[in-house]
Amino acid sequence: MMKLVVEFDAIKVSQPVGEFYCGVMNAEDVARISEADVRKMENDDVGKYLGIQRELKPNRVKEISSYIKTIDATFPSSIILSVDEDNVEWSDQDKKVKLLSEDDRDDKIASILDGQHRLAGFNEHNFEFENPDGSFSKFQLLVTIFVGADISTQAGIFATVNLAQTKVNKSLVYDLQALADSRSPERTCHDIAVILNSESKSPFYRSIKRLGVATPGVKNEFLTQATFVENLVKLISPDPKSDRDYYLSESKFWRKKKELSYMDDASLEKHFFRKAFVENRDEIIASNLVNFFNAVKRKWPKAWSKAEKKSSLNKSIGFSALVRVFKDSYKEMNSNLNWDMVVDESSYFKRLNQSSVNDDFFLNLDPSSKSVKVIYDAISAID
Repeated sequence: MMKLVVEFDAIKVSQPVGEFYCGVMNAEDVARISEADVRKMENDDVGKYLGIQRELKPNRVKEISSYIKTIDATFPSSIILSVDEDNVEWSDQDKKVKLLSEDDRDDKIASILDGQHRLAGFNEHNFEFENPDGSFSKFQLLVTIFVGADISTQAGIFATVNLAQTKVNKSLVYDLQALADSRSPERTCHDIAVILNSESKSPFYRSIKRLGVATPGVKNEFLTQATFVENLVKLISPDPKSDRDYYLSESKFWRKKKELSYMDDASLEKHFFRKAFVENRDEIIASNLVNFFNAVKRKWPKAWSKAEKKSSLNKSIGFSALVRVFKDSYKEMNSNLNWDMVVDESSYFKRLNQSSVNDDFFLNLDPSSKSVKVIYDAISAID
């Protein structure tokens, strides 16, 4: 038996992603029906990630709660919710949305895709505000409700809304790419990062912070997933969003298929893993990375060690510089740019071993952004 939780006027909106509903609800009602599907890890060393929402930051919630009490507080953008089909009724005639729950269940029927910090800032002391005449009114919020959205669609909505906002952890956004149904450069780079972080023989074993923060139970992770993805994706695509749109339109069969861009010789030379990506041969990319960075580990074992906190080589700046060296080395040893070529570790090591730079160089280098070029120039110099 279903019971009515809340009813409100709404409009139905049609966009490429599908149909959704927009309306106005009292903040108290939104808080009552919603729960943040907070992204978390299970207590294992692999770290299986669940949900799609960033964790609540207490300081941010406190700031918003204080802001709500100000005389000119406003939230002009929507709280975005996802609700199961069984919990929603829409009346075309009345233009109303009814949200329902089962009699023996609580009213938490909606997941928050965007706006959890705003919503968490409300409490029993600020669900209402005082008008100039001394009367009180309910604090209302714009809401956008997606009905029956699967997990990949929810992840896509969250990523689209939040990627451009600087306060969102980019490693989390890239981690969400794994939930997408369609192929994309970011998803490929994410998948490679996950594999290399989990394989014991990988030079990145337990070294990548999956969500940009340290993994409980794992020590000395030195590289964020965002740094890994952002450097690697440059070797695949000059326009990752365009590629994602191409594969997304391919998966949505009712859309006219577009041409895949940047497949000319100049683009394939600059982004030399693009062909492997297009051919769905991600193992070519991963194998070359493993071989090159194993050669790095062999050449500078102390500086690359995750236990060496003084090193600049095992930091983001070192990784960025090494990717540039990797790019040069791969092109040098694969002058014909055969897209499916895997250079072996010994060949990469032979190239790196021409440099006279030793471990101490990286231990004494100031880890600033300027050091990327310093490291690149030092390694690239051939004696």
